[in-house]
Amino acid sequence: MSARWISAVLAGILVALVALVVGIPATEARAAADASDPADTDAMADTAVTLRRIDTQLVVAARHLHEARQDLLATTASLNVTEGLLVLTRGQMSDIEARVRARGVDAYTRHSSAAAAPLSVGRGSDFSAASKYVQASIDVDTEELGVLRAVEEQQLAERAARASARDAAANARDEADREGRALEAQRADVLARLDQLHAVPVMGRSTLTGPQLAAWFRSTGAVAKLAPGVTIDDVAALFVEEGDAEGVRGDLAFAQAIIETGSFGVAAGNNYSGIGVCDSCTGGYAFADAREGVRAQIQLLRNYADGSSRASNLAHPPSPSLYGEDAAKAARLYDTFFLKGHAPVWNLMGNGNWATDPVYAPKVIGLYTRMVVWANGQAAGAPGAGVSGP
Repeated sequence: MSARWISAVLAGILVALVALVVGIPATEARAAADASDPADTDAMADTAVTLRRIDTQLVVAARHLHEARQDLLATTASLNVTEGLLVLTRGQMSDIEARVRARGVDAYTRHSSAAAAPLSVGRGSDFSAASKYVQASIDVDTEELGVLRAVEEQQLAERAARASARDAAANARDEADREGRALEAQRADVLARLDQLHAVPVMGRSTLTGPQLAAWFRSTGAVAKLAPGVTIDDVAALFVEEGDAEGVRGDLAFAQAIIETGSFGVAAGNNYSGIGVCDSCTGGYAFADAREGVRAQIQLLRNYADGSSRASNLAHPPSPSLYGEDAAKAARLYDTFFLKGHAPVWNLMGNGNWATDPVYAPKVIGLYTRMVVWANGQAAGAPGAGVSGP
């Protein structure tokens, strides 16, 4: 039995006991305890691998669907152009055929009139010249009509080919759509499996509001050492706002910030989550303002949690302080993050995912649980319910 396994078990028991002592419901305590349960954690890790594979496939499927849709648009437009040209050609052919018929009628009329009139050489010469002119005109129109018929045949062949290409593109679009739907269904099954393991997702909307987070913080008696002009209300609101923008649970990220900064006692450079800080490092990243510090944390959490996340589907460009000022390079760095999708649930944080601390997950989940219980107590009109402190 390894020391790491024993440590994880003890940590889980400790979290569960503390939760029970302070009045946290069993279901809430279970989530915190499971964060360090080796059996459940291993099962979550295996499930996370499956989720990561599906997310990767979803990225490919989304690209295929996009390409199929673009191809369908292009082939449909090409077919429409060909059909338009065919309409024009047939219109020209109808005009020529109408002229030929009109001239034929005119020639017939002239011939009939000449035959009925008294014989006159002069008038006969006039008739002959007119007939030759009409016939020449008919010959020209007939020749042009032949050219247009050849054009029509070519356009009919092109229309058939382009209609076939359009149909093939539509089939490819439908197939890509079915592939994406099937993968989404598989993903839903995997998420349901994680839920059965009492996993706490990184992705999702915040349960607690900014004012609730700030009120909880004030109830602890802690003093936040933030940048001048920035209040704990500002920071709490930013966590919920930025979290919701990226589909990350901002209230849980706030709990992580509490753990990382010692209740915002150490938040130099607006770095609220220890980004760039490691056992052998000095210092960490600095961010221009509170919003960028929160945004960088939220974006990094999404990269850990969402295997399909890309710079192109972020609500905001990757943090320049974290990924660099060059937009293309920043996008490449974000997209190729080596731990992308490795921690879709908070239970898998720690042990190398964000932090090396083997009990990092139960610390964050346990604190968040106490925050939720405190907020529920406040809503129920029982200010003393639960524990507010970190």
